[in-house]
Amino acid sequence: MKRQTLYTAAALALTAGVLAGCSKNDIDTGSQTGTGTVALHVSATRAGDDSAASSAYDPLAFQSIRIYNASDELLRHYTATSLPERLELLAGNYSVGVEVGEQVPASFEKKYYVGKQSFTVTAGQTAGVEVKCTRQNVMAKVAFDASIAEKFGTAVKVWVAAAAPEQSAELGKGSLDELTFTEAANGYFMLPEDVTTLVYKFEGTHSDPTVGNNGLITREGSLAGVSAGANCSMTFRYSEDAPGYIECFTIQVDDTTEDFTDDIVWTDISITGDGFNVEEQQDYIPGKSAAVTYQISNLTPIRDVMLYAGDETYDLLDNSYPGISVDKTNDREMKVSLSDDFFTALGGGAQSLRLRVRDTSNGELSRTTPFRVQGLLPVGASDCDLWFNRVTLKALILDPEASDVTFKLGEKSAAGVAGEEGVYTATFEPEWMQTTNSENSSYPSYYLPEAGTGVFAGEEYTCELTAGSFSSSISFSTPAGDAIPGGDMEGSLSCFTTDNKTTTTWGSGNNTMKKNLCNAGSFTGMGGSQCAKLSASETAGVLASGNLFTGIFSMDGLTTGMVGFGQKYNYTARPKSLKFKYHATIGAVDINKYGTIQTGEQDISTIYVAIVDWSARHVVTSGMSAPTGTWDPAAQTTLEGSGAIIAYGIMDITSTTSGDAMVEGEIPLRYFSTDTAAPAGNYTLVISCATSKYGDYMNGCSTNVLYVDDFTWGY
Repeated sequence: MKRQTLYTAAALALTAGVLAGCSKNDIDTGSQTGTGTVALHVSATRAGDDSAASSAYDPLAFQSIRIYNASDELLRHYTATSLPERLELLAGNYSVGVEVGEQVPASFEKKYYVGKQSFTVTAGQTAGVEVKCTRQNVMAKVAFDASIAEKFGTAVKVWVAAAAPEQSAELGKGSLDELTFTEAANGYFMLPEDVTTLVYKFEGTHSDPTVGNNGLITREGSLAGVSAGANCSMTFRYSEDAPGYIECFTIQVDDTTEDFTDDIVWTDISITGDGFNVEEQQDYIPGKSAAVTYQISNLTPIRDVMLYAGDETYDLLDNSYPGISVDKTNDREMKVSLSDDFFTALGGGAQSLRLRVRDTSNGELSRTTPFRVQGLLPVGASDCDLWFNRVTLKALILDPEASDVTFKLGEKSAAGVAGEEGVYTATFEPEWMQTTNSENSSYPSYYLPEAGTGVFAGEEYTCELTAGSFSSSISFSTPAGDAIPGGDMEGSLSCFTTDNKTTTTWGSGNNTMKKNLCNAGSFTGMGGSQCAKLSASETAGVLASGNLFTGIFSMDGLTTGMVGFGQKYNYTARPKSLKFKYHATIGAVDINKYGTIQTGEQDISTIYVAIVDWSARHVVTSGMSAPTGTWDPAAQTTLEGSGAIIAYGIMDITSTTSGDAMVEGEIPLRYFSTDTAAPAGNYTLVISCATSKYGDYMNGCSTNVLYVDDFTWGY
């Protein structure tokens, strides 16, 4: 319960007889007239301060008394020496503010109190006003258990200050407003603005020089949530069960509310290694090393034990995990052992294990052990080059008796190459098939990757390691690869409009005369809410093929369309194919101006893709005007004025698609070279779709329709 000790000034029956009279500022706006006298009693309420009665310091010797009118305007100001014997005021409403004592940042005796009280003066009567002033200082009561004197003698100090928690390291250096306790005593602290913490530091020299640092033991801590007028009691004691540790039990009492307590404990938790230093690097060889055992003990019951390893968290008290065993002697002592299954799942290389223990007194201790674990190292982004489709596998070998280090990826094996600090490596890359161009034997040959060789985007792989009798395996996934902008044909793409001069993705030959060569449409089996519908058109015997491409389009006059193939694109991974959905309706050729397919023969729709490294777009025109017609990526590795063609793929559609729904299409990419770097030119992606393969020559069927959707790379 709260305790109150009153410092009571003599009853001050103060009248205005010794004053020259009341100033006009004393006049209250109430209806009463006349004057009354005031008997003012000032007392200092000091909860929990046992030393108040015996202290030689009297805060009432220092007073500041201010009288205010009903509008809170200052009327009079007195000190302990200037306070008149009688105080007479006009009838009305007033308030008095009192400050008692001295504001000192830290002191063993000087305290500071504040109080305020409203009162009313009635004409012809004496008003008794009692002002209770509450202490504004935080009191810190420091005490030492008998065990401190037994082990430390008188060579102990405790520094206390009102400061932020991170400033506890400054205690004892003279940079803070602090008090130094060498024996039990009370100290008083004014809280600086925005500070609600007391920080403390214990320092003692133990009688046994083998304890601590040549006998010197220091402990720092803080008590949060203190407020003006709070009482804090700190009792320091020595722990017999855990030599070298000091306990600090702190009780905080807030004068402004019901009493409450808050404990701060210097933990006695112990985390040690069975035969090893828990904070020094340890090596572990699965199948050969003994289990790693941590010993945990504490004076109070253990609440939880957590193990943090990599991205995994293990709650050890109430759960079981492969390779982890917990042996509880009682609720204060236990052993945690880690064996092969745990370390094998953890993976090879440098690993950090953090063990955190908390007890029922809110004590907490963590210990972190760095490990080196023999085995395959995780495959990171820097280990893969998805354009050249190669990966470098790494393993840490710690066993000096290990031999014949061999890596395996899929069905391919490679001997490990020894490097620094026990790290072995092996690099896997694709094998390539060189193939003669089937379209024409005079065309350049090309390369396709052998199945099961190299690594490609968006795939999961398993690699294995053997080193003598030791073996391990891990799985890894490669990044998903690149998306084709607008490949899903959703939204208001430029290709569905007649404005394709500046598009940065898809374009079409739509113009004011031919607005329906490429429109948003729908067809069974499409993805999303729409697909692209390409429709051929005939006007006055002139064929316009339905078309869609990555590039730009403009009209040169009324009848000549100009296509600039190619859009800027950044490749982070080498694709093996172009995938999409399509449905084609193809008829017989009914227009042939300059082409090679004769009227009445089956027309051909076409889709092709090319990875290029062009400094400028490749431009073609409809009809026979220069630059004329289509270009055939199968027959060329470069284009004059543009640059290199790195890879290409073509799919000719020679008949109407079966069924009434879209089907899956895939075009393998043929590479002219296996060691060409990813394209870095301005225009690197070409995809083209046309209802008639030779539509640029005005050759084809005027009723062909081609639906396409969901363009993606195949890896």
